Amino acid sequence: MTDESPNKQEEESITKARVLEKFHIQSTEMLLWTLLYSLLGVTIYVAISGITMPYIVVDLFTFGLAPALAIIALAGAIRGPLAGFLTGYLGTLLSGILYHGVVVTMTLPSVAFGVLGFIVGLATYDLANGRSLIKLSILSAIGFIFTVLLLVVIGLVVEEYATLVALGFVLLPELTLGLPSVLLLTPVLGRLWHMFMLRFKPEALATN
Repeated sequence: MTDESPNKQEEESITKARVLEKFHIQSTEMLLWTLLYSLLGVTIYVAISGITMPYIVVDLFTFGLAPALAIIALAGAIRGPLAGFLTGYLGTLLSGILYHGVVVTMTLPSVAFGVLGFIVGLATYDLANGRSLIKLSILSAIGFIFTVLLLVVIGLVVEEYATLVALGFVLLPELTLGLPSVLLLTPVLGRLWHMFMLRFKPEALATN
């Protein structure tokens, strides 16, 4: 018994250290950098959200690209789950306030978009590697599917939408617009970010 307790404490300590490292908050300096990346992600998200992108609506389907969604996933890929979540949550929240003057359903939809960045941030990526970029694309799609499912649940449970309304006016438009956006644009933006950092600040790549 005397040997198991120290071993258990050591395992818990290692697990805690790994979690802190995954979230990039293992020190005050790393936490500040993570918050800075989050602020940058939020700023870019809000700026891009203000640009009207072309899209086509066919019945309940919306076809086009939403680059701002890829920013959420990219923030998670670069700086981990916390940065990804904050970018998605604060980005959509501020966009709603600035461009529409509203805060929807106690910010719960913004939380749903934060989940996208959180899920992407749980994995690690080599943005110079093609296979890793494919993994980023796939996890971005998975994260966005969870986001849309949460939006549907919020609509059904909190906003009390009818089931057909939630499926037809939330699920289908969001999926047909957002899924191609994160699948296609996130790896492209990830590669561009890596090339930019490699050119101007290569030492930062070792710490991300």
